[in-house]
Amino acid sequence: MAAKQKRINAQIRESQVAVINEAGESLGTLSIDEALNKAEQFEMDLVEIGVQNGLVLCKVMDYGKFLFKQQKNQSHGRQSSKKADVKTLKITYKIGDHDLDIRRNQAEKFAKDGHPLKIMLTLRGRENNFVALAQAKMNEFIQSLGEYYKVTEVKLVKAGNNFSTLIYPKK
Repeated sequence: MAAKQKRINAQIRESQVAVINEAGESLGTLSIDEALNKAEQFEMDLVEIGVQNGLVLCKVMDYGKFLFKQQKNQSHGRQSSKKADVKTLKITYKIGDHDLDIRRNQAEKFAKDGHPLKIMLTLRGRENNFVALAQAKMNEFIQSLGEYYKVTEVKLVKAGNNFSTLIYPKK
């Protein structure tokens, strides 16, 4: 993602430009030749940054250093942005209380890290006859996560012999 290239030094085509120094102080309205000479005196570049009062506004700065800082800030922003992965917990129809406690502890860790949680329950064989009990077990488990996740608008989705739902952590 390259930033829009700015016109520098000889690329600037205006005859008169408003010039500011690196600190942002105005140097006044100068001809392009005078502005380029000023930039050369400071051993810096003349960079077109915008339009002000109908005049092209140019800044005397070290353009290479500016590009380096800009690139560094962009890469730092990409590194610090954290993508929340969807974590999945699978429970079964016959899951024991201790195993549910372990899943609850895992869900608590995921919530503290800010991850959304997908909960799945798969029915196998004769368990498919007890759909209502499976839904009740899922709802009970989801409600037990209410301390860490938003569970008010939970919708169970049944696809084949699987129940699943997606819940999001409280901020």
